[in-house]
Amino acid sequence: MKIALARYRYSPHGGAERYLDGLLASLRAAGIPVSLLCASWEGEGASGVPLVKVSVPRKPVPLRLLLFARAVREWGRAHPDWLLFSLERVPGAEVYRAGDGCHAEWLERKRLLRPLSWPLDALRPLNCAYLHLEKGMFSSARLRAVIANSERGREEIVRRFGLPPERIAVVRNGVDASLFPPDRREAAAASLRGRLGIAAEEPVFLFVGSGFARKGLGVLARAAVRLARRGRTFRVVVVGKGDPAPYLRLLRGGGAEDRFVFTGPVAGAVDFYLGGDAFVFPTVYEPFSNACLEAMAAGLPVITTAVNGAAEVLRDGESGFLLPDPQDDTLLALRMEDLLDGELRRRMGAEARRAAGPLTPERNAAETLAVLSRAWAEKSGADGRSPGGTGS
Repeated sequence: MKIALARYRYSPHGGAERYLDGLLASLRAAGIPVSLLCASWEGEGASGVPLVKVSVPRKPVPLRLLLFARAVREWGRAHPDWLLFSLERVPGAEVYRAGDGCHAEWLERKRLLRPLSWPLDALRPLNCAYLHLEKGMFSSARLRAVIANSERGREEIVRRFGLPPERIAVVRNGVDASLFPPDRREAAAASLRGRLGIAAEEPVFLFVGSGFARKGLGVLARAAVRLARRGRTFRVVVVGKGDPAPYLRLLRGGGAEDRFVFTGPVAGAVDFYLGGDAFVFPTVYEPFSNACLEAMAAGLPVITTAVNGAAEVLRDGESGFLLPDPQDDTLLALRMEDLLDGELRRRMGAEARRAAGPLTPERNAAETLAVLSRAWAEKSGADGRSPGGTGS
């Protein structure tokens, strides 16, 4: 078996890229030949993996996506001895990992953020391209298996595209808990506070993620205003790529501007997780947040929403809190206020770390490899021959 992985763009930041690095390393460790089909690449990434550069025009972006998908599909047809495994919406892929969820579902959820302009979003060229590719991929006769990272993600695909549930495997994300040793937390907390000018007695709520609007920074800002008006002591540290201006205006209007620290994107957030006290991620739509899983592994209680696939591994009131409504800043403020209690944070954080424990990268890689092996066996049998030179 040989695996050709398709990823449109790689950058050093983001959960999808960390997943890709780990998967490539695991496949190579298993002795499986791997190639990566990619249009653009930043940083070193997974060194040693042959890179097949897919040339597409720089602009416009919707055209780039369509041409990338076509080029990957043609590459797959020209290389039938490789199993085409895509992390992107590519009609013709044989295995697809739905790490980004369903774009159609996200557009519907987007009405919470843009209630007036939401009906026009589906008409934007970029969204039209995504919807076209998504529909074509899920209706393709070449698609043998889909990997969803949550039960919620599988349900969305079945409901929207009619795929049989048995063709969709749920393989949850994994996290290396050894990166977050509990005995480093005290030193990390002191270092973080010293670097950002936060007093030792101020509890730190951490938010990690790019794409501030979708991931709920607006509702977090409103909740922070409520807490500040109650005279509660706390700080919010925001790590990720995005424009802080609209959130700072909201905070300034509520007298809570000094409660937020924006760091911008960072190459690795381990020290932030270890140095924080609780994690807040009130997302409007998230297939399965790696950031939440990493926070849990670091021993942080997590506040997130029921529409986050990671909610499936949290126990409400034990390892964190789940918000039924992503826009409910009143309830979010109350849950944040609950976590100003240091003893509750410690108890919930310990439960969160235990819950994350079984979700290892090794388990994720093994379950992913099992799906790929089944797809390869099906492909080999359907072709009526054993592809030459592929090994077992």
